[in-house]
Amino acid sequence: MSQTFFHTDCPSCGAPVDVASPTAVTVVCGYCNSMLVLENGALNDTGRDSALIEDASPLQIGTQGHFGTLDFVLIGRIQARYDAGVWSEWYVRFADGSHGWLSEAGDLYVLVRAAAPPDTYPEFQDIRAGVTQVHYSKTFIAADVRDITLSNAAAQGELPFALPAQWHNRVADWRCENHFLTLDYSQNPPLAFLGVVVDLNSLALTHTRDNHQIRQAAGKLKGERSSDRCPNCGSPVRWPHGLTQALICPACNSELAVDSGKAELIAANTLRHAQQQALTLPIGLQGTWRGTAVTVVGAVRYEELESNDALALIDGKATRATPVGWWREYLLHSPEKGFIWLVETPEDGWFVSETLAHFPRLDTHGKPQGSRLLYHYGGRVSYAAGAFYWHIRAGDVSHYSDYSDGKGKLCAEQSRNELAWSRSTPVDFNQEIAPAFKLSPHKKTTPQSSRTPAVSNKLRQVFWAAYLIINIPAWWTIILVHEDINALFISGMISYIVFKVLFAGDDDNDDD
Repeated sequence: MSQTFFHTDCPSCGAPVDVASPTAVTVVCGYCNSMLVLENGALNDTGRDSALIEDASPLQIGTQGHFGTLDFVLIGRIQARYDAGVWSEWYVRFADGSHGWLSEAGDLYVLVRAAAPPDTYPEFQDIRAGVTQVHYSKTFIAADVRDITLSNAAAQGELPFALPAQWHNRVADWRCENHFLTLDYSQNPPLAFLGVVVDLNSLALTHTRDNHQIRQAAGKLKGERSSDRCPNCGSPVRWPHGLTQALICPACNSELAVDSGKAELIAANTLRHAQQQALTLPIGLQGTWRGTAVTVVGAVRYEELESNDALALIDGKATRATPVGWWREYLLHSPEKGFIWLVETPEDGWFVSETLAHFPRLDTHGKPQGSRLLYHYGGRVSYAAGAFYWHIRAGDVSHYSDYSDGKGKLCAEQSRNELAWSRSTPVDFNQEIAPAFKLSPHKKTTPQSSRTPAVSNKLRQVFWAAYLIINIPAWWTIILVHEDINALFISGMISYIVFKVLFAGDDDNDDD
């Protein structure tokens, strides 16, 4: 695994450069960070530097591991910024000479290898997250669709292609449970990469960065608290290091970037403390949640929208919608267990929620097998403060579908570009949340949900069968004895109306 394919000196600084793979095209000097291109057996200096943003990743060039039946080593890395944050792609060389990519975004890791494209695939402009499907031995659903331009992407080690200063990227990621498919539309037919969501512990990694090395390079470990002052209003801001893609000042609501370890202003705002004071769990509140020390690092207030209004906004068919309710979500962080969500609703009380790295098993309509639809609804961000692992803005709209899941529920969250799944279970504020954060208990109230639950098909069928059993003898009497066609017509109209009322929700339940 440690054999060198090519050895030379850096044309910029003279330091030795080893190339591990015969597929290498771009090579970055490990000493001066110069970006070099391998042409005709020689390294040529592009004149560009490729300094990475120091992060808290345990991975590094030379990290080795085991996947499936093969050993592998990390030989290269791309680090790119786009509108939703920063992610890294590690170039993997397997023991059999093949290659793959290990994607790292926050605490989500995906390992894929090049594959033949599907026999049939949609045009990029026709792909809709949460709706469009691709069949590739399994049925995959579009989960992330991006048409973006990457500027000044940084590199490390070696890569199998030249890295331009600007890089236009049209990529769709598809999910099927823990299986992952990427279609890269930079070529026709698209390049395909197939793999799975992985846990780093399952890869038997060696030669990773230890805590001391990470602290020396990045200043802090991933998840440790960083702090600075808002460059707009001067208020203190805090965030979990290495896991935050967006930071919103709780005091003035300005958008901040923290990739460099310092808070840098993206967009100023003048909103002050009114919304922050309305939060049940203020930003920075610390407590012990189910035996683990946690800190409230982010909070979002959503306006609840009607389902059709949210879909119209997402599709660009409408520009405004009237809210019908609200809810709040609080992002908790634990250095040991990662992120936890607490959801506060005026109708249904409180829930603890987790984002699912593995999608539930879905049917052909993209709905979880064995789960009953509860309701569709929309949400629009009206206020956000604190740190988040994705880029969030006021006005962002998503469509939600909740399904039964034992005592809790599964939720599909669909935006213009993304589909995500989460699992929520009810939690009692007075019994768990208030003691965890040393808050005063709430006065008990009876929640009144504004959402109309979907009626069970079995229950509808029972009602319809009972209606028919009661009325069929009367209809025969009308026909055979009274020969009253008008009465039969009226009875038929009433039956039609009853049928429509009972089964009115079916079309909505089957929306793709």
